[in-house]
Order: sequence, then structure tokens, then C-alpha cells
Amino acid sequence: MISFQKTKLKNGLRIITAPMKETKAVTVLALVGTGSRFEDKKLNGISHFLEHMFFKGTSKRPSTLDISRELDSVGANYNAYTSEEETGFYVSVPSDHFKLALDMLVDMLFNSKFDAEEIEREKGVILEEINMYQDIPQKYVFDLTKQLFYGKTALGSQTVGTKEVIRKLERKDFLNYQSLHYNPSNIIFVVAGNENHFNWTKEIENYLKNYPFKNNSNYQKVEIKQNKQKVLLDYKKTDQAHLTIGFPAFKRTDKRRPIMKVLNNILGETMSSRLFTQVRERRGLAYYISTDYWDFQDNGAIIASAGVDINRVDLAIKVILEEFQKIKMEKISDWELSKSKENLKGRTYLGLENSMSVAMFLAEQELFWQEIEQPEDLIKEVFKVTESDIYKLSNDLFQTNKINLTMISPYKDEKKFINLLKL
Repeated sequence: MISFQKTKLKNGLRIITAPMKETKAVTVLALVGTGSRFEDKKLNGISHFLEHMFFKGTSKRPSTLDISRELDSVGANYNAYTSEEETGFYVSVPSDHFKLALDMLVDMLFNSKFDAEEIEREKGVILEEINMYQDIPQKYVFDLTKQLFYGKTALGSQTVGTKEVIRKLERKDFLNYQSLHYNPSNIIFVVAGNENHFNWTKEIENYLKNYPFKNNSNYQKVEIKQNKQKVLLDYKKTDQAHLTIGFPAFKRTDKRRPIMKVLNNILGETMSSRLFTQVRERRGLAYYISTDYWDFQDNGAIIASAGVDINRVDLAIKVILEEFQKIKMEKISDWELSKSKENLKGRTYLGLENSMSVAMFLAEQELFWQEIEQPEDLIKEVFKVTESDIYKLSNDLFQTNKINLTMISPYKDEKKFINLLKL
């Protein structure tokens, strides 16, 4: 059980503190409720670009080197990330340097300069990051998968942005986006680790209580209405075909979420999962094969991904779809169901071994559910899942007219692959 306290300031800022006596470290995390799906087309990629710019200097710390030197001098672990629906910034330090970590994050998020020359220089970095992702097909195929599922909506766009948009962004765009999204009511500050006699909540309140309340912006909701198979092929001369096969699912807060966790785990989340066993171990069709559950605020998907021999793509697709069909038709053994639940239990606890993971666990629950459940309660929900729950959900989701195939390969004939997509 995680011991925590939650406080909400008058300006809407949420503060969560979680003392951990067993560690000498402390993590300060700022989670912001914005990401690429909050952007319009003319600003695609600005959430991620802005994340970079927060490290480029403040009025107090004028340069990147000033920021990094100060953090490096105490052995800090620090970074940031951007996804479709959240942007996170964290600093982990020895607990006696808590005030430095807090001061640094507040300074970066509220006092960054957004120097025009730095913006132009960082454009080159972002453009190379785009090139990097496009040159890694096992990653880029997921961007294409989002495009196939969500089309021209913000959710279907690349989080890193497009080269065309990145080149056009100006300083005023960053200032406007920061003003719109980086306000107290849209930020959660979490501190987890060794308290070391600090009053965490009071310290954060002293920094941020005078910032005004602002209403949060919203995102464009996406409703998937699919009545036939879809294929998206990206032509590239490769020795390996990188593919995904996916089905639309449901939003993050759906009550069937625990069932989906078990279903996803059985199909492809482990090295003893059905897809890993059938595709890699028994047939040698792929080096990597797994499934992922995408959960967004208004929809979701379950996605199988694999890298396969280009001469055996047809067989690989057939075998993957067979496993989706089998779980609809055949009874799951008590042993397999129990193994999956125990695996999820173990992964949950092992994923909460340090202050950073605890801070992230608390912050994401608060951001997306506005309440925090204990790990033990989440595990209890998983252990309630029955074989009939899996049967019903798999039959609801895995239908021929809901299949989506995305592939990076030397193939161009979409009709050929449409004909393979049958359950």
C-alpha cells in the first residue's frame, strides 16, 4: 500500500506527496494534461518541441548548460517526455537536495525564455529526431498505425510533429501554447521518496500559490466507426516486414479495463504468451512479436506488432489472426488464466520499486481518473476476471470487419492483404 496525501490549491494545482522511508532519494514530478492530441494541424509537434525548450534556459539559469551543470553536480536523474495526452518532467535527487529539484522544475516550467535563436537551433534537433524515428521501422510503424486508426485527427498525428510544421513554428507559438496549457489547474506536482524533514506540500504551495486559476483546454474527441478491414502499406526496401494488426477497443476508464489487461497479457505481453510461442518459438517467423493495449481518454485499441521475413508475411498474418480467433472460440485453461493474473500482479509490484515509478503511478491516476486507487485494489480487479469475461470481450472486439493492418515493407498491393484479413 502506498501512503500518500493529496492537496488541491485554490488555483487548481494538485499536489500529491508519498513518503518512502526505504529510500534515500526523492523524485519531483510535474505532470501536465496536454500532449499531441491537444494541438491543431498548424501546431502539430509543438507539445514535444516545447518540452525540449523548457531545458534551454530561464531568467535564473540562462542556458542549457546552467541547468544541466546544477543538476549533474548533485547526481540528479532528470528528463521529460511527451505523449498524446500528457507531458511529464521529473528530477530525482538525493533527498537533501529536494529544494533544488523543486526550484528547477518550477523555474523551467514558468520562467523559460524561449529564446528565438535557441528555437531555430533546436529545430535542427527535432528534424533529426523525426528522421531517426522514420529510420526505425519497428517504431515508425506505430505512427502509421495511429494514422490508420484515427485518420487526420490530432490523435492520428505524430507526437514529434512533421517537418513542415516544425520549420514554421515561431516564438509566439510557444508562448501562446504555454499560456494555454501550462497553468496550475492543468498540472499535478508529485513528490515521492525520503522526506528528510521537508514539508513538501508547503514548499510547493509557497512557489505556486500565487499563479492564477485558468480553465483548461480540451481535445477533439475521436469516435471510431469501422465496418470493413483497413490496410495501410508504407513502401520501403527492407529485408524484414514490420507490421501491426489491431482492433478498436474502448476508453481508458471503461469498466472492462481489467479484462483487457488479462486478455492482452495472454495474447502477447510475455515470452510465454500465445503469440510469442506460436509466431516466434514454434515457427521462427519473427524476432519480435508482442501485443499492446492503447488506452486513451475516449477510445482505445489492442495491437499486435511483429517484424517478419518479407517472404513469409502471408503466413505470419495468418498465424497472428489464428490466435485472435482461437481465444474467441476455445476455453482458456485455469492455469493460463492464473498465470496471467499472477504475471500482472508481479509486474505491478515490481513497477513500483523506486520513487520515480511511485510518483508516475500516482500522477497518472490523478490526471486521468481524478482519484487514486491502491495497487492492491487494482490487482483485486484483475483477479476477479473470469474465463467467460475473456470470452465475451474477445468476441466483442475480434471481428473481421474491425481488422486493421499496417506494414512497412517492399509491398504495395493493398488488395492482396485485404483478402488475408479474415477471422
